[in-house]
Amino acid sequence: MSLASIAYGVCITTVVLFGLIALTLSHRRQKHHEDTTEFFLTARKSVPERTIAWSFFASGVGAWVVFSMPAYVVSSGIVGLVAYSVSSGIPMFLVARVGSVLQRKYPTVMSLGDFVQWRFGTIPLIVVTLVMLLNMSVALCAEYTAIGNLMEFIIGAPRLPFIIVVAVVTSIYTAAGGLYVSILTDVAQGVFAVVLLLIMTIYVAVTFRPESLPTPLPETLGPNYYGWAACGAMPISLTCATIFSEGPWQRIWASADDRALKRGSLWGSLGLVVVCFMYGFGGFLAIWAGFPTSDPTGSTAFFDLLAAGKEHAPTWILVLVAIAAVTMNEGAVDTLQNAIVDTIATRFFRNKSVWYPRALVFLINIPIVFVSLKGYNIVSLFLIGNLVCTFCATPVLLGLVTRLEGIVTGISMIFGIITGFFSIVVFGYVKMGNINDGIHYTFVESYDWPSFLLPLVFSTVGTLLAAAVEGLIRKACGFAYPVPMNFPPVVFSEQGEEGSVSSGTLRDVEFAADKKKSDQERR
Repeated sequence: MSLASIAYGVCITTVVLFGLIALTLSHRRQKHHEDTTEFFLTARKSVPERTIAWSFFASGVGAWVVFSMPAYVVSSGIVGLVAYSVSSGIPMFLVARVGSVLQRKYPTVMSLGDFVQWRFGTIPLIVVTLVMLLNMSVALCAEYTAIGNLMEFIIGAPRLPFIIVVAVVTSIYTAAGGLYVSILTDVAQGVFAVVLLLIMTIYVAVTFRPESLPTPLPETLGPNYYGWAACGAMPISLTCATIFSEGPWQRIWASADDRALKRGSLWGSLGLVVVCFMYGFGGFLAIWAGFPTSDPTGSTAFFDLLAAGKEHAPTWILVLVAIAAVTMNEGAVDTLQNAIVDTIATRFFRNKSVWYPRALVFLINIPIVFVSLKGYNIVSLFLIGNLVCTFCATPVLLGLVTRLEGIVTGISMIFGIITGFFSIVVFGYVKMGNINDGIHYTFVESYDWPSFLLPLVFSTVGTLLAAAVEGLIRKACGFAYPVPMNFPPVVFSEQGEEGSVSSGTLRDVEFAADKKKSDQERR
């Protein structure tokens, strides 16, 4: 049998097997608990430390690490690899810390969009929702593209059928079990991926016997400009991208308590750093040893390492790599499906039947699968999303600063985002000499550190400057500031029960409070 036949069959079996496990877990839960829409989307306070740690890990890795990490080594070298690896894991830990604060202040939030709406208003909510959908759609497209590349360029099989299998299977069990079941499958997928990586590591340790290793390191592999630039660009880039991905936030809501959240995010982040580095270091060794390359961009360098200088690696090790990639891909895909559905459902289908978000799981995949068939460069896909997230991040995070409540408003937040965007445009123009080439350089070509540092700084300055100007105008004209909300809007039913709502204004809160007070007086 050919490699394509064996690998295709084994990989499809792996995907379906995890799908059946997820459906079994979902069925067992449905027998005892009927999920509400909120639990379907958040799994609120239901997941213990070890499980959430594996979930943080499995939701962060994906098939992208097999291709993107080695490809990044080609231009950024060993320094860039370390920066990329560390930056892939640490943001998960940092966002969990921010989420811990956010959850204490707003204990009933169902998404980052909830916080933005309650803190800044409807227009900023729309902007942030669009940014999050772009960021997560790019990430999901990158996952489908990566697994398609594996099938087409490594296995030698068509990409479309396998992408459809992954999309359909993950959609079915995600629609059936929601976030809670997705988190449970993350444990099995994470453990399986790590075991397979250990086997591959042992194989490389035994077979890696290059004729010579150039010393000192070639310029492209040793410390160079792009490697040092990654030390500035990657931490900012990936932290901001993590902020605007609902997946980590869902795991914050799902953590059983604050201790489980902090420790689980720490272990998950460390695991993510190690796995990303191992795949990237494999590509580094292949390039350093001068093994024949099947792709000049370096995206297949890890497979060149397994071939150990020969034309092809043994079939059994390629099948193991394919299974590992498929396992990580499935964990990342169901995470992103849940995250995108959560972002949309909390805006339009809150307090409605759980079947609305279940239907959404299937619908969101159609356009993303179509785009993934184009085979766009994965690193460039991430670059677009990461830059957009970077100039939006600080204006949103300033909303968590208690002293700025009622000072930094939706107006100043939007102005800060616009300022951050134009700082990137100006940098690109200065760098390349014209706007079109500048935008292409910053958004498509290069993770250059000014592209990320400048929008971070100028979006902050723009937000605070707009807040100061807005304050002067309000003072001169006698306009009052919008009263800051320190808690989500609450309404009370006719029976006097409390419940959170998806949207509201200060008037809603005041009405609810007055109604409760009058009810108490009548009693």
